[in-house]
Amino acid sequence: MAFAIHLRYTRLQLVSSKKVRNAKWIQSEATVKTAYLDIETNYVGTYTDQRLFRDCKNHKITVIGVRIVEGAKDAFVQLVGEEATREALLAVLAGVERIVTYNGRSIPDKVKGYIGFDFPVIAAQLGVVLDKTFPHLDLCPACWQAGLWGGQKAIEEILGLKRELPGKDGKWADDIWRRYKTTRNERFLEDLLTYNREDVFMLRRIEEALERRGLKSGIRS
Repeated sequence: MAFAIHLRYTRLQLVSSKKVRNAKWIQSEATVKTAYLDIETNYVGTYTDQRLFRDCKNHKITVIGVRIVEGAKDAFVQLVGEEATREALLAVLAGVERIVTYNGRSIPDKVKGYIGFDFPVIAAQLGVVLDKTFPHLDLCPACWQAGLWGGQKAIEEILGLKRELPGKDGKWADDIWRRYKTTRNERFLEDLLTYNREDVFMLRRIEEALERRGLKSGIRS
């Protein structure tokens, strides 16, 4: 697939044989070129317990949301379904100096020695290990080290961060993708993309909230 991405001071230009959704600029004060990344998946395996989260080969990627912030430039891109290829993802991440996730790491953290979810799934599905390719900040062990415990949504509540779509989670995202694939109703897809966008944008809000509290550590994968 021919895919090229060109970052400019005033706009994001995407050239692709497939449509890449929802790219736009937003004002920002960040100086390091940072990608905030989150994925949604459709689980096709048989586990119903905690093993489900480690069954990476059976988590099919439905959406990769990436927000790239550099100075006043702020772009948001979603790769959806068949758009989520190794080539497309690396093109979106070209020139990025660090990636921020919540529980994304594939390298065991230094607090509990656990791995996360997003990067192991991306490695299994796309064949690239992002935290061996880019500097990475995982906000999950950073929160642990600061005495904050729970998944991303729980941390958002602790920090007083409000969502447009409260009460949704990864299981909902999986179910809504299945409904979209069955019905081809674009409303289901738009709901999923809105949910993923909130997941991604909340990463920066969590990072900023930790910085205001003086809690963010230097943990890297």
